[in-house]
Amino acid sequence: MFCLCCSPAPSGFKAEGLAPPVMDIANAMRRRAGYDRRKTYSAAPASHPERTDLVIRNVRAVTLDPHLGEIAATDIHIRDGEIVHLGRLAATAPDEIDGSGLTALPGLIAAHRHPWTETVGVAAITDARDLYRVLRLALLEQMAAGVTSIHHCAVDIAGAHAETALLALIDSGLRGLFSAPPSLAERALRELQATWFTAPQEHLVELGFAAAAGAVPEFPEFAMLAATGEHSAEAEPPSSPGHDAAALGMEPWIGSLSPGKRADLILIRGHQPWRERGNEPISADEVDMVCIDSRVRKRNGVLLDPNEGLIRREGVETIGRLRQRAAPSLN
Repeated sequence: MFCLCCSPAPSGFKAEGLAPPVMDIANAMRRRAGYDRRKTYSAAPASHPERTDLVIRNVRAVTLDPHLGEIAATDIHIRDGEIVHLGRLAATAPDEIDGSGLTALPGLIAAHRHPWTETVGVAAITDARDLYRVLRLALLEQMAAGVTSIHHCAVDIAGAHAETALLALIDSGLRGLFSAPPSLAERALRELQATWFTAPQEHLVELGFAAAAGAVPEFPEFAMLAATGEHSAEAEPPSSPGHDAAALGMEPWIGSLSPGKRADLILIRGHQPWRERGNEPISADEVDMVCIDSRVRKRNGVLLDPNEGLIRREGVETIGRLRQRAAPSLN
């Protein structure tokens, strides 16, 4: 469910986050200029591993597929960005993981996030470099915790910085929906779409529009609920990767471990997946492996981004400086 400040348009623009060449020369030049600007924001370049042909053996699978349910011990074969087989498999693959003692889940979906505000609070965005570095760190932490898809609600980001925020999302390697800020002029939004969202529909990054508060016709319903008090906890929709994928309009591609869906999955140490543990969340330390579109981003509990240390150093330094600068205004 989207909040009142960030309702993406139902018909977003699809884009491959790891963008192939753009045939339109003008858009290609704008994209190149964006990449060149990004190089001035951080010394940590984006790193995207190749897709892998991988079999996970003897793993417990919580598929969230209504037809498959939970499987105590099975094999999962992923290839070319897709889950191609779930079940015992005799054939071998170039890469294999022993899933004994691990639980496979669909990648977690952060269905509504304001990474800038959540990380630095009220600090104003005055510099594109600061924004990029903070977002790269925030999104890296999401991935480490098992998030494979994120809805970045950019309502707290000025339109002038929309491209920087989008670049940070693309460079993170996460699948996601980027809701452009309402302050972005229509012409600028169209240029953003033309420049970054013209690739084949691999559904890694999708563009929406963050509507200002009041644009979503939910106020009357909320008023009725407040007046009658007829809103119980039991009436709340359940939260899971499957439901969050549906909320983002991405359920045909992600949200369950179903053959034919995109290979977004995580491995958790032990046999106590999140839904059996009440309100106790999964910690990043429990996430053994993160795979997004057949690209393994974390393995054996270690993030595989070769620039992780630099991303963390730049992000922590920037956050500390911004918080120190904002401190007098909070006193």
